[in-house]
Amino acid sequence: MHLLKSFVISSFFLLNISPYVLGSALDAGPNYRRQARATSQTSEPEPASSASVPEKTTSPPRTTNSDTPSSQSTGRSGASSSPTTRTKATFVDPRLPPGGVAIQTPITTSGSQYYKIGQTITFGWNYTSLIVSPSAVNVEAFCSGNSQTYTIAQNLSIAKPSVIWDTGSFQPQNGQPPLAMGIYTLLIYDEKSAMTAIPVAGSLAPFNGLKFGMYTPKPPTPLADFECPTCDTSSATALDAVMLRMLVLFSTLFSLSFGLFFTFLP
Repeated sequence: MHLLKSFVISSFFLLNISPYVLGSALDAGPNYRRQARATSQTSEPEPASSASVPEKTTSPPRTTNSDTPSSQSTGRSGASSSPTTRTKATFVDPRLPPGGVAIQTPITTSGSQYYKIGQTITFGWNYTSLIVSPSAVNVEAFCSGNSQTYTIAQNLSIAKPSVIWDTGSFQPQNGQPPLAMGIYTLLIYDEKSAMTAIPVAGSLAPFNGLKFGMYTPKPPTPLADFECPTCDTSSATALDAVMLRMLVLFSTLFSLSFGLFFTFLP
């Protein structure tokens, strides 16, 4: 009797809790299967490769400065360079005359100029028709007597168009002979050019328009030692004798005529 009662109670209890147990098992089934599948995929070893694949890295973005010129703009490739400075070209009408030099000192209208070797000579000038001014000029003197060109000044600024040439303390260069007597020509030209350069419109043309003479004076001669190179003592003596004869002749004629006048006077 007791055994039957226990069996009935147990059956009733099992019937009451069986829906909850079965529902929980049914709900947990899909989750358990998904978890099991994920675990199997994670634990499955990857196939080994014969060569290792390098990891792909992404370089940081490169920043460019628009103010800095590229290598193409500077005309060079490779390393970057500093910005270059471009000079603006000056347009010169080819119909214009070339620049020139107008001498102010010495005054060329006063005639030929002669200077004693050893004294100081001053040359002054102005520039004319200059559009493209040179940075400096060279001043030289060419001697026609010995065909030598003597340097007076080099790299002379055009802001000071004058030069003083001390011929007394002048020292020739490159084994040149000393200053010689003769006719000299003043030369003025662009220090970046030459005297043989072709004149260009608006630019300084080589100048060779002033000629002057230079001489070496002789030392003074004492009066006792002076000799006249054009004097002839024999001719002077003969001239004195002729003058004396003429004086005697005219005196005699004057005396006779004066005496005859008073003799035959009534």
